[in-house]
Amino acid sequence: MRTRALLALLGVVALAALALGRGPAGRPSPRAAGGAREAARLPVPEPSSSAVDPGAIRDVFRFADDPVLAPSLAARPRGPEAEEAPAPPGPRLVGLLRRSGRLVAALAAGGEVEIAGPGERAAGVTVVSVGEDHVRVRRADGSEETLVLP
Repeated sequence: MRTRALLALLGVVALAALALGRGPAGRPSPRAAGGAREAARLPVPEPSSSAVDPGAIRDVFRFADDPVLAPSLAARPRGPEAEEAPAPPGPRLVGLLRRSGRLVAALAAGGEVEIAGPGERAAGVTVVSVGEDHVRVRRADGSEETLVLP
């Protein structure tokens, strides 16, 4: 009977020690408040870009039974031809408006917007004609171009 009482007493003491966050011999357990500080001191390995397998990443926008189409790496051009061609120099047509009953164009170039009607110069070009959805302009070299609304 004494051994049962002694084992029961040891069990109660062990449960009380666990409930208080203490391990054996009165040392704080890692789950106690100091455990968070110890975990913060551990070195965390830096993820490298080569460690991620793109094939293993789940696409949340596809169902599991949909076929996965791998992008063709050969289809992508490499080198200087991979870059998009820069926008041609000159103005862009950003709008059309009526002033004094006539249709004029709003042309943007270099971050500035200028308004011009037929025969007027703006943004480095001369406006030849203005239509309901386009503008015909003449550049300084004599070439003509039709600009349309975006």
